Amino acid sequence: MMKKLPAPVPARQVLWLGWKLVILLSVALCFVALLRLHFSPDLSSPNSLSRPARVRSRISGGTFDGIPKIAFLFLARFNLPLDFLWGSFFENADVANFSIYIHSAPGFVFDESTTRSLFFYDRQLTNSIQVIWGESSMIEAERLLLESALEDPANQRFVLLSDSCVPLYNFSYIYRYLMSSSRSFVDSFLDAKDGRYHPKMSPVIPKEKWRKGSQWISLLRSHAEVIVDDEVVLPVFKKFCKRRPPMDTGKGKLNIVKTSKAAQLY
Repeated sequence: MMKKLPAPVPARQVLWLGWKLVILLSVALCFVALLRLHFSPDLSSPNSLSRPARVRSRISGGTFDGIPKIAFLFLARFNLPLDFLWGSFFENADVANFSIYIHSAPGFVFDESTTRSLFFYDRQLTNSIQVIWGESSMIEAERLLLESALEDPANQRFVLLSDSCVPLYNFSYIYRYLMSSSRSFVDSFLDAKDGRYHPKMSPVIPKEKWRKGSQWISLLRSHAEVIVDDEVVLPVFKKFCKRRPPMDTGKGKLNIVKTSKAAQLY
């Protein structure tokens, strides 16, 4: 006895199955795309905008073989009151051996009306921030200076300066000294009386690693990159290390008040 052959599937049913597969595949692709958008970095955030510059700095840091430069990074309130001294300092230098970057108050421009030295014209950052003394905003401003300077692969030494710093030696001496050294220069010491360490900083910042020092430092390029690329230490510092409230000498107590204008760096 012969078995009956299965009836052929209607063309309409085949077409319907094909459309169902296409729809399911489209839904799956849309779902994957949404997941990628959800977990990808926000391009509008400052960190994501600065990331390409940081990558460029790492790539170019070990491949530069031209004339190295010192990047002079000024963290200023507004103008540079000692610009005439720095002008004399830079006059005796080869312009190929240095670069200048200034972080000042947002919107402050260095031109003929605000500085006596041509070396500082238009050297201000365009993305400067409001800075308050003793707060983490000072670190963020310094990171902006370092990040801008790292975009130039010729910058191999980075010197952070305040608006009251002055050069004690001529340019050629400082250039030879810094370029001949394979070390960064950082003022750091243990202060037993310092009470700004917060236990919750640990384990990211353990207490035995806590130091006090000056931010006026000289860095190798590799160390400047470490500071700019850091996304671990600074967030902890911003969260727990705060400036002490001012002391009320009349009452012998700490005033819990808003930061006054006098406490602002800018």
